[in-house]
Amino acid sequence: MPRNLCSSPVAMAFVTKFRVDAEMIAKQLHVPTENILGLAAEETQYGQGRIAKEHNNYFSMHAPAPLQAGEAPVQGAINVKVATYLSFLQSGKSFAARFGSAVYDKEDPNAFAQALMRSGYNSGDPRTGGRAGFERYLVDIIGTIKARMSC
Repeated sequence: MPRNLCSSPVAMAFVTKFRVDAEMIAKQLHVPTENILGLAAEETQYGQGRIAKEHNNYFSMHAPAPLQAGEAPVQGAINVKVATYLSFLQSGKSFAARFGSAVYDKEDPNAFAQALMRSGYNSGDPRTGGRAGFERYLVDIIGTIKARMSC
């Protein structure tokens, strides 16, 4: 295990804090826990992003979304709102309700990322609001999360 993966306080705190909730969602979707934690880490910079901190939205769910507690405007975006949640678990259940059928049984990180792209979760194209290199970036984070779960 590379020492630096286990010594990142922010990343390790994220894994520790949300592992049990991510495991519940992962079991529901028949995917490894690291797929769910990795996606949440990718979307929130390990929980440091404003939408995660202020709105408990760990999966970048736009409003309206299943199970949302409310909604909030996106800074700098006209007519775009994000869903707000009471917890990581509620945010994850919302993700599962909306995108679960797309990723169900996608244990392989590449297949998981590709399914998300096909579902419209992230296009991988910045011109349409996606992240350039989304698939590779998510696969790498899932691998890193898996390693951190062993620390």
